[in-house]
Amino acid sequence: VQEHKGDGDDFLEPTASCEVRITQQGKPRNYISYAMSLFADGSDAIVLKAMGRAINKAVTIAEILKRKMPLHQLNSLSSV
Repeated sequence: VQEHKGDGDDFLEPTASCEVRITQQGKPRNYISYAMSLFADGSDAIVLKAMGRAINKAVTIAEILKRKMPLHQLNSLSSV
């Protein structure tokens, strides 16, 4: 649970056009179809972002996308 005091317009920072934010509650097929639509719209790269328990879901989604499309994977881990 995040708490934010203010007008609420800046609570969620905007996502980049080639970014997929993966959460624990989301269904993998929704993320996969969204990523495939990004590639269909002309993106040559996408970024999968996840935190905590959603990291293993992000890895699974990346592996599925690699099998569906001929992709090259670059990994980057960081802490906040």
